[in-house]
Amino acid sequence: MNEANPTPNVGQFEATNPCGEQPLLPYESCNLGSINLTKFVDEKWSEFDWESLSRVIKIAVHFLDNVIDANKYPLKQTSAITHANRKIGLGVMGFAEALIMLGIRYDSQQAVDFAEKLMQFLNSKAHEASEEIARNRGSFPNFKGSIWARGRGHKIRNATTTTIAPTGSISIIAGCSSGIEPLFAVAFVRDVMEGMNLLEVNSIFEKIARERGFLLTRSDFKDCRNGFCTGN
Repeated sequence: MNEANPTPNVGQFEATNPCGEQPLLPYESCNLGSINLTKFVDEKWSEFDWESLSRVIKIAVHFLDNVIDANKYPLKQTSAITHANRKIGLGVMGFAEALIMLGIRYDSQQAVDFAEKLMQFLNSKAHEASEEIARNRGSFPNFKGSIWARGRGHKIRNATTTTIAPTGSISIIAGCSSGIEPLFAVAFVRDVMEGMNLLEVNSIFEKIARERGFLLTRSDFKDCRNGFCTGN
């Protein structure tokens, strides 16, 4: 990981955050955001809207850069290094469902090709957006001595721009599959605190099942007790 450290002049990576996707220098913070890919598949589930994704990436990079200044930090050291490197991590969620909508098998070469195109696009557009902000606001303070100064020599606002995170909580809020992970189940019971159980049914599965006529409802069963049902 240290071979790809964007600011070796500042320090070396000693650890990652708990999920492992974000290498951090001592006291650095994790400023992440993810784009729901299902929102860029057209209504006919036939095309992916790259133009709209490009616009959203630009907005998201600007938003995350603003978060650095708007945030309140628990430690002075965290505030200092976060402002000095201005790292952001824009990623994606809903990848598995976007593949389903486009008729692409998750475990196929076509999916790998789409993922490669997607991440090259995200990475490129995020860098472009960060460079545009830097022209108005300046590069991150630790720019001099970073790989950006050596490799490019022109301004960029953020030492990092992308991260692919698991998106556990935010994907639940957004109602989409997490990160770039496959669907592990299309219907399941989520155990939450104090013994509460929530039935989760994937909305895309439900839509397809309804359209193709194999969606079962409670009325299709004779008896349901303790989560076990017998059919008519």
